[in-house]
Parts: sequence; structure tokens; C-alpha cells
Amino acid sequence: MVARQAVTVPSFVLVHSPLVGPTTWKWVAEELEQRGHHVVVPVVPEAVTAKGWQAFVEAVADQAGRGEGAVLVGHSGAGPLLPQIAARARRPLGPLVFVDAGIPPVAGEVELMPTEFLVELRAMACDGKLPRWSEWFGPGVMEELVPDDDRRAAICAELPQVPVTYFEERPPVPTGWSMAACGYLQLSEPYAADAAEASCRGWPVVDLPGAHLDIVVHPDATAEAILSLVVRLASRP
Repeated sequence: MVARQAVTVPSFVLVHSPLVGPTTWKWVAEELEQRGHHVVVPVVPEAVTAKGWQAFVEAVADQAGRGEGAVLVGHSGAGPLLPQIAARARRPLGPLVFVDAGIPPVAGEVELMPTEFLVELRAMACDGKLPRWSEWFGPGVMEELVPDDDRRAAICAELPQVPVTYFEERPPVPTGWSMAACGYLQLSEPYAADAAEASCRGWPVVDLPGAHLDIVVHPDATAEAILSLVVRLASRP
């Protein structure tokens, strides 16, 4: 009689950017759940994010750390905070997957916003608060990113107004974080440099050409790409 080998079905924690809300991950979460995976999408209220990156990280870590070994996935502005989230979770988490997101340095501090763009943000702020992310790039951009009216409305309804001071802080990276298993999913051209850096670090990289909010527009392809990264990470020695 041949003994069956146990198959571990990974669970996932899908972290939204501080500039948007958890609904951005809603449809990818559903795709993963349909495939038999347990999924947690942490919810971070606007009032918490307004307190700064540490409050955001603590809120996510508190919700993420209830299961052990979960794959931690961060989109956009959540990416640079994944090592801090993993370090503060109640239980050890699994691989880190960056989706169209900035990659933290191996050591030192994280730049939450490029200096040249931070200058523009300061000019946009009113009473210290930034306009909602949907207003940063002019009219029509959100319609291009998310053509579906209902999904776009759901996303826009929960966009926070983040204080500009949020991006002026520089979180330190946890010592040795880069030893974790990591993968990268590129969705849009602006993140080509981050994908290239991920490749240089020896991470598996998937290029899914499209737009930054394709986690909303093409959740099935996004879910498949994330799963393919997890499989490649699991097969490494």
C-alpha cells in the first residue's frame, strides 16, 4: 500500500494599499476561495492609516497573524510594509508576494514615496491631507483603470484621505527580512524597475502586462499568477 503524501493548501493574507481599501482585493479573494484556499483580507480604517505606517502595520499584523504560514500578499503601497507586517504578526507567516509594489531595501529604511513625487504631493495637500487617490491623476483615469461601473464605485467609496505626513516617514526594515521566500507579480509598466530588482535578487517574477488595478479587472488571471509564484517558491530547495 502506497502512503499518500499530504498536500498543503496555502492560505493567503491579501493586504491593500494604504491609499485604497480592502475591496480592491475582494474579487481575487473570491477566486482563491473558489480554488479551496482560506483568505484573509485585513481591513484598515481611514482613521488608523491617518496615524502613520506603524498603525497601519499593527492593524494588518493583528488580523494576519491568526493563521500560521499564510502567504502574505501586498499590492502597491502595501508592498514596502510587508516585512514589517511579517515581523509583527502573532504567528510566523509564509512567503511574501509583491504585486505591482515597491520593494524594500535589504537593509536600512524604506522610502514610502519617491522624493520627487513627494514634492508634488505636498503641493496637492489641503490642510495637511491629500486628495483621494482617484483624484491624483486627473479625470478619466479611474474609468480607464476600472471600466466596470459597479466595481469602480465600490472602490472609490472607500478611498481614504491620507495625511501627507504618512509618506514623509521612513520605516526601518527588519534585520534579515530578505532571507524570506519572496515573489513578484508585475501588472503595469511603472513597476518594471521593481520587477527587475526582484529578478536580480533571485525571486521568481511573473509579468502580467496590463494596468495597476488589474487585481480588480482581471482577478482570475491575478489569482492564477499569485498561485504560480507560490508553487515556484515551494519547489525551491
